[in-house]
Amino acid sequence: MSRAALWRQEANVKERQRQAEETFRLAIDEGRSAPARGQLRLHGPDDSFNLNPMLLHNISVSPYFQKCYNKLKDWNALVDEIYYEVKHMEPWTPGAVKTPSTAFCLLVRLFTLRCTEKQMSLMLDHIDSPYIRCVGFLYLRYAVDPNIVWSWMEPYLYDEEPVQIAANPAKPEITVGEYVRQLLTEMDYYGTLLPRLPVQIERDIKVSLLQAEQIEDRAKSNLRDPSKMDHFRRVGSSARALYGDEENPVTWYDCVVDRVLTHDDATGEPLARPKFVVTFPEYGNTETVSVGEIDLRLPPGGAGGGGGGGRGRYDGDNDGRGGEGSGHHRGRGRDCYDGRGQGRGRDYDNRDRGRGRSSGGYGHDREYGGRREDDRWRRDRFDRDEMSRNNERSRSRSRDRHGGGERDLLEEVRRRDREAAAAKGRDYARRPPSVKKGLEGVGGSSSGKTHDYRTDPDSGPRRSVPHERPRGDPTHAAASSGTNEQPRPEKREKTPEEIAAVQEKKRKLMSKYG
Repeated sequence: MSRAALWRQEANVKERQRQAEETFRLAIDEGRSAPARGQLRLHGPDDSFNLNPMLLHNISVSPYFQKCYNKLKDWNALVDEIYYEVKHMEPWTPGAVKTPSTAFCLLVRLFTLRCTEKQMSLMLDHIDSPYIRCVGFLYLRYAVDPNIVWSWMEPYLYDEEPVQIAANPAKPEITVGEYVRQLLTEMDYYGTLLPRLPVQIERDIKVSLLQAEQIEDRAKSNLRDPSKMDHFRRVGSSARALYGDEENPVTWYDCVVDRVLTHDDATGEPLARPKFVVTFPEYGNTETVSVGEIDLRLPPGGAGGGGGGGRGRYDGDNDGRGGEGSGHHRGRGRDCYDGRGQGRGRDYDNRDRGRGRSSGGYGHDREYGGRREDDRWRRDRFDRDEMSRNNERSRSRSRDRHGGGERDLLEEVRRRDREAAAAKGRDYARRPPSVKKGLEGVGGSSSGKTHDYRTDPDSGPRRSVPHERPRGDPTHAAASSGTNEQPRPEKREKTPEEIAAVQEKKRKLMSKYG
């Protein structure tokens, strides 16, 4: 190729790059001038959309994105393009060198067009293609305020529609619900990173995900029990249901079933799972709950104390063992227990003290005083143990009442985070147990075998116990020192000829360099 042809080729490349940059700038300006009425406001910069810089640059210079900008001028055309062109949800095209996928090119085009709340609702509920829904979820995860991401994604946490997320068709499909949960809990996304959520919002989302997991497990359990479902479908039957609002945490309340919903009231389509319209008698409000948010009412006095129905007002601390006036007293005061399980009143102590003083014996008084202090110490210990047991029973009832208290859920979230962090750090390179064994494994071993300190009981970070050798063995001293080093060979004495050669060499060096 001639030099002039090379120059023309380089000029054409620069011109295409300039046109791509100009097209991307026009697309960004188009989004900035879009009407703001009903629009989902972007969170963060409106020219990078929280995308990885290299991924965004490759999208901006992609010929497919240039085509999308010239061809797709509204939301309807973009949804049709997703339906026909998107086959997976990875950011890169398989087999190509950093070529962005059609899904992410269309996602950036949607960023530049902007999306209204109504359009987002239509995307998330679209029935033609799961990829239309997944592009909507990515839009929410990348560019929408993190404070409202959960409210948008919560209804789809356990959506059962299958979708092929991975570019490799040999990999199995997952459900849309699994995809949504991955977007909320993981930052790594097929070779790129999702924007980091604020710490408090991320913690709240993980706690809410754990609550949703418990509700899903309860829903599956209820659906497997025909007797429970028959009870819930009976209008007027009593049950308990979860309810919470901005001021009150999610808690179990007694309720009455008013109506069973098997079809959507707005569209008339049949529901995959029934819902129940219930009334809470204590407050008089009516709510619609799912099959996982309803359960049988607990008997009075049972764990959770469902008979009370109020918030935290459960017949609790006696647990059916007798009340305050019963003969077998569980909550005794300090003056009614002597350390041997028998009740004693103040009169008994007064009589004992009177006898102790009237005897006039100092030894007897001291002996009784010591016994009295010992009894007081036993009573204090019993009171503390009883209080600890009552608190533990109260916490247990609270966990059952709330389906897992918020603090317990937060502890479970932290435990899972610790396990996930530990699982990522287990595949480090192995350190050889010693320099000698490491050299043997690299290439100095005559047997050609390498040592693994995790499977070889005689090797490892700990120093192995030396084998017994007879005292006459010349290597006994080295073995008794506790090391695995071989004995050094004896030093050979030099011959007179070698000594003369060394001296001659020294003499020549001294005569030359002084």
